[in-house]
Amino acid sequence: MVRAAARVWPNRAPLLVASPVVTPLLIAVDFDGTITLRDTLHVIVDAHGRRGAWDELQPDLRRGRITVEQAMQQQFRTVTASHDEVAALIRSDAGGREGFTDLVAYAADEGHRLVVMSAGFRSVIDLVLGDLGLGYLEVVANDAVFSGDGCRLVWGQDRGDVCVLCDRRCKRHAIRMRHRGETIVYVGDGISDRCASQMADVVFARDDLAEHLSGRGVAFTPYEDFHDVITGLRLVGAHAGAV
Repeated sequence: MVRAAARVWPNRAPLLVASPVVTPLLIAVDFDGTITLRDTLHVIVDAHGRRGAWDELQPDLRRGRITVEQAMQQQFRTVTASHDEVAALIRSDAGGREGFTDLVAYAADEGHRLVVMSAGFRSVIDLVLGDLGLGYLEVVANDAVFSGDGCRLVWGQDRGDVCVLCDRRCKRHAIRMRHRGETIVYVGDGISDRCASQMADVVFARDDLAEHLSGRGVAFTPYEDFHDVITGLRLVGAHAGAV
């Protein structure tokens, strides 16, 4: 429905002026390496597990010889740390990408839905979002139970069946279950974002995800921080309004 605003002129009847139509968006934002500057999984393993484990697994992971879940199981097999130790580490070492709170505010102002979708850990994500005053955001993630005796991974319940495209329980299912016909926007950086990003209408990518999409001729917009994403989304809205 086109909204109208009344402009009042002296001695004239009100003139109705059409306001731009806002195209509703479902914005799916990755967490590790996207909202944070450093991947929190790697930060935790390097500090409390076997340092260098990610570097050893990365070649097989990038080539699809092992899944993200298999890599995580191998990485966290050696992690021994309490929840408090992990929380202190994340707060000191993970960092945050500039502009995320502004993106959340922009989405709310425009009536868009924003969901954080991660292959990482809910307890870590809740910690970071809580510190930003964004603990109310919807989060789709796995989790982990940390202790001095070891780390137990807890796989999320919102993973669906194995994807026929990537042969793992990827983020596509969670997006599909939340989609209400909006334009889908995906913001990510890594291997776990590859499959889900290719069901999006608009993609913002960096690092591994950008390299992967470039190699397959898939269009995306590069970004350094979330202000770049906001600028890109405004262009999407302006184009939709012109159409």
